[in-house]
Amino acid sequence: MTHKNPCMRCGTNRIVIRTSFEKIGNSTVTNIETSCPNPECQRKVDIDNKRQTDKRLAMKSRSEERARARKNKKTTIS
Repeated sequence: MTHKNPCMRCGTNRIVIRTSFEKIGNSTVTNIETSCPNPECQRKVDIDNKRQTDKRLAMKSRSEERARARKNKKTTIS
C-alpha cells in the first residue's frame, strides 16, 4: 500500500513505523503511525506537536476552571 504523506517540515515522504487494526462493531479501524526518515526533522516535529498539545490542554484547563468558578458563584448567590 503506497501513501503520499509528506513531512510537514521538510516535505519528504514519511515512512510507516507501525500499523494496527482495531475492530469496533462491524467496522475495522486502521491506525498507521508514520515518521519522517530524517531523525532530526522528526525530533523537531515531535517538539512542536508536544508544544501544541500542551497549549491546548492548558486552554482546556483554564476554560474548565472558569466554568467551575461561574458555577460556584451561581450557587453562592442562590
